Amino acid sequence: MLEYVNYIFKRILIIAGMLLPGYLSVFSQTCCSGGVPLSGNIGFEGADRGTFQMELSYDLNYLATLKNGTEIYTDESRRRTTHSLLLKGGYSVNRWLAVDALFSYVFQGRSITYQEETNRVSTQGLGDAVVMAKFVLSRISTSGTEVQIGVGPKIPLGRTDLSDDRGITLNADLQPGSGSWDAVMWGYYARQLKKRPTTVLSARVVGRFNGINNEYLGTQSYQFGHSVQLYLGMGEQLALANEIITPSLSFRYRYAAADEVNGQLLSNTGGQWINVIPAISWHFRQNSILHVIPEIPVYSNVEGIQLTPTFRIQIGIYHTFGGKEENRLKTYEL
Repeated sequence: MLEYVNYIFKRILIIAGMLLPGYLSVFSQTCCSGGVPLSGNIGFEGADRGTFQMELSYDLNYLATLKNGTEIYTDESRRRTTHSLLLKGGYSVNRWLAVDALFSYVFQGRSITYQEETNRVSTQGLGDAVVMAKFVLSRISTSGTEVQIGVGPKIPLGRTDLSDDRGITLNADLQPGSGSWDAVMWGYYARQLKKRPTTVLSARVVGRFNGINNEYLGTQSYQFGHSVQLYLGMGEQLALANEIITPSLSFRYRYAAADEVNGQLLSNTGGQWINVIPAISWHFRQNSILHVIPEIPVYSNVEGIQLTPTFRIQIGIYHTFGGKEENRLKTYEL
């Protein structure tokens, strides 16, 4: 088991090593959609009692689209990039109860060019974590329908006091952590088509209710806006030669309320986003899946002037240990 975990870490770090250098020099001004993707990545498919599920992923979020509401500005002077290494684990206590956890390490920053001078700021460090208890009401492997609900805290493990080269503490959006305890609520539904059981329709909703960091810049308070995300998707399992491939297509809607500083709404934060997610998964071993998940923005309406995502991609490896072997459809949950 340890050899396999080491193998996975090496492959992910090789991928991150190839992608990071080219982007770390073009960090950008931030917005509320530029942070670590915690709540959108929590949650596994239901599994047998005693099954341990693990996933290690690299997530790149590149922001270079400046908007005011729905209007796009032709301003190429600002960039922001967030690189996240995500480690997710889950354990099925029994057929009805499971516990999932998600940990992160983040590299992020910004660049702003003004009158041929470029200001760059970059940070890195351990990010926050999420731990969630899940109640599995039904599983797709036994009934053709899966229903899960989950709830848990977002734990503020990341630092919030990093400063730039002048010793000035950076704003909240460039810190690895949020400094607050948050509540995450999660629900998942999936259904196999009766006439084509290799096709699965799914829906997922994630709500994040953020607490307050009362040590922002030493003496102030900061609260990120509450958010909700809705995913709707369809996946199809295909057999190509001796390989199993699962292409899927999903749509993600995200709403985020405005942030607050000292109880007052912060301008240029909050908005709505709709993205399309054409993903593909390769079942390269019996219990292992390699997935590539690009995310393409199709609509956004932001409050005030903000940078919004231009492109996002996640590459990861999923593996299961233990549990009872079953002949079941192994779909990858987006």
